[in-house]
Amino acid sequence: MSRMEDVVVCGGGPAGLAAALWLGRYRRKTVVLDAGEQRNLTSGNVHGYLTQDGTPPSDLLTAARGDVAKYPTVRFQAGIAISAEVAADGFLIETVEQAIKTRRLILAQGVEDIWPEIPGFSDHYGTSIFHCSCCDGYEARDQDVLAIGWGEHTAGFALDLLDWGARVTLVTNGQQWEGDRSCEIALQRHGVEVIEESVSDLLDEGARLTGARLASGRVVPATKAFFSIGHRPRNALAVALGCDVDDLGYVTVGPHGETSVDNVYACGDLTPGEQLVQAASSEGAIAGISCAISLRGSGPAPGALRMRRPPVPGPDPEEELASE
Repeated sequence: MSRMEDVVVCGGGPAGLAAALWLGRYRRKTVVLDAGEQRNLTSGNVHGYLTQDGTPPSDLLTAARGDVAKYPTVRFQAGIAISAEVAADGFLIETVEQAIKTRRLILAQGVEDIWPEIPGFSDHYGTSIFHCSCCDGYEARDQDVLAIGWGEHTAGFALDLLDWGARVTLVTNGQQWEGDRSCEIALQRHGVEVIEESVSDLLDEGARLTGARLASGRVVPATKAFFSIGHRPRNALAVALGCDVDDLGYVTVGPHGETSVDNVYACGDLTPGEQLVQAASSEGAIAGISCAISLRGSGPAPGALRMRRPPVPGPDPEEELASE
């Protein structure tokens, strides 16, 4: 059993690292648990992020980890939290290798995208195939675009891609399309064909996608593809702790990242809202600051006095002023 930490951050993506950065600046004793499973890690570039537009996600994460590592009260630990429970004075987090006691917990594990079952899909994911039209649609400008999915929402998804694509074709990969008549009329109006066939093969020239061969043998030309099937929020810890989640499984939070369970915060793609790198970073910063401030007046964590520069929290201003 390790000594008591001030905060454990579960997740080492943009949200978790932003939270850890601010916890470091507030000198809170913090552990970042990072499983290395960031959803965009294999993408070629991050887009739409001021000063970082076009940066490979791996480079962005490396730089972010370097920023966090400057703060002596924060340490990284590879691995994943497999369980969490309320314990005396805080929480008990279990990993494969050890148990960690902590006063506060920030959940930033993100989501897992549901991929279609298409041969060779992973070979093109992040370079020619993407899950976010907003993030990567510009790179599909004036090209033939394949939209993959079958839910009713994919009608809007396909129409959204017309902001960039010269032509968009919606393929359900063998599933029955769930769109109603109004969806069909809207897609027809804008020349989006719906094909209820499975994709048997992805065609390419080198690393460049050129199209998709369907089960019938028909080839649909496409140099970019986007899919929208669903996401699985990594909410197991939140559910185990009793945090409220919405109908889709996302952890609901207040304006400062606070969940329905005292001293548990959540941020990034795990919570409702836009799933963008810059949004995750912003939410992580807010949650990190709020979490750090919540420790004011609690005294240093056990073991902190052994550190060279102990992070003794300041008083709680509201409590101090109220007592006058």
